[in-house]
Amino acid sequence: METQAYPKWQLALDSAAIALFALFGALLIYSGITSFAVTSQNSEFLAAKILLMVLAAWLSADFVSGLVHFLADNFGNPDTPFFGKVFIYAFREHHVDPKAITRHSFIETNGANCLVSLPPMIYIWVATSPTHDYLLRLYFVLFFLSIFLTNQIHKWSHMDSPPRLVGALQSAHVILPVAHHAVHHAAPHDKYYCITCGWLNAPLERLHFFQAIRKLLK
Repeated sequence: METQAYPKWQLALDSAAIALFALFGALLIYSGITSFAVTSQNSEFLAAKILLMVLAAWLSADFVSGLVHFLADNFGNPDTPFFGKVFIYAFREHHVDPKAITRHSFIETNGANCLVSLPPMIYIWVATSPTHDYLLRLYFVLFFLSIFLTNQIHKWSHMDSPPRLVGALQSAHVILPVAHHAVHHAAPHDKYYCITCGWLNAPLERLHFFQAIRKLLK
């Protein structure tokens, strides 16, 4: 596959997406902080519920990362309108040159995930209540942040010398470990698609989940 330059229009789009993601993320986090006192008075076992939301959001992001990765690897092509340039090309290039992602800027690495998160993020901000829907909002804030981190985590898994804290989190399998992700990069690249933490890769592989989806869609 011929390597394509990062176009200026995509740089502008990704930059705007990251800025808007940061804005609405900050608004949601601020509303959560200011609503915490009211919510804590009206909700039993709030600490346990918050921990459950953290786990649910992390696992949800891992699953979504795998599903998107699977679809981009197996359907469409880099010439598919809009999605080809913004999403599919990056995944296909990655198999040809796995280290290419380590040369991408912060904006190029994380812009697409911010872009795809914006519509549901704005909807959650507009359509839900900071107090009555506190746990729902918390779940989605954590989910969006996990999605935002996913491609950065993926990038770290290909770096020869990631930051020390990142290396510790990889070793503890809190985030995607290097050796774990290497399973996906063994030809024919048809397993272990989840790239946030990779916790769901083994269970989904045992269930033949992505193989079933491929048969269904093809």
